[in-house]
Amino acid sequence: MRSDALIKDDILEEIDFDPKVEATDIGVTVKNGAVTLHGTVQSYFEELDVIKAAKRIKGVHTVVEEIRIKYLPDPQIGDTDIAEHIAHLCEWNTTFRRYDIKAEVKNGCVTLTGEVDWQYQREDISDQVSRLSGVTGVVNLIAMRPHLSEVDVKRKISQALHRSATAEASKIDVDVADGIVTLKGHVHAWYERKLAEDAAWSAPGVKRVIDQIRIS
Repeated sequence: MRSDALIKDDILEEIDFDPKVEATDIGVTVKNGAVTLHGTVQSYFEELDVIKAAKRIKGVHTVVEEIRIKYLPDPQIGDTDIAEHIAHLCEWNTTFRRYDIKAEVKNGCVTLTGEVDWQYQREDISDQVSRLSGVTGVVNLIAMRPHLSEVDVKRKISQALHRSATAEASKIDVDVADGIVTLKGHVHAWYERKLAEDAAWSAPGVKRVIDQIRIS
């Protein structure tokens, strides 16, 4: 088992190494693999990148974020400005136009609704909105359209796991019911768990993934 001190050092190095993260005021505490992140960043998107950096480190079991967003004093961005920026996205982004994505803004938090065909589209829309100035959070309620039978979804997920050189597919069980995929079993690192979850989302027709994989 990796020591908390080593995990902390690796997280700080990973945050410093990530070119998307400009924050230098980030603190990390680790206790038995449970990580707490605190400090300030200048955008919601940067906050997400800090969290992702921490989750990439071996030995991390859970992440609690207590990061605050500290915007630059000029300009001040309000909900109306954010809504206008999202409207511009809807004009030029083909995914927004094709699927008629709706957005509601309240106190800087954006709630997204609509339906798409693939999980990567759902993530891409959320990712682009999270990059906008003034956004303090994104609630992604975009649903997935069903495509394949449950048998096909389970087969595609299992094949994706077996193709991976790093995921131990034999230790991961896949169950599919009504478009909901439940993953069980255990892996040795957070990134392996994320790989299995990504494989599940890569199958068309998946509406939700319940990740019950344990890290041991």
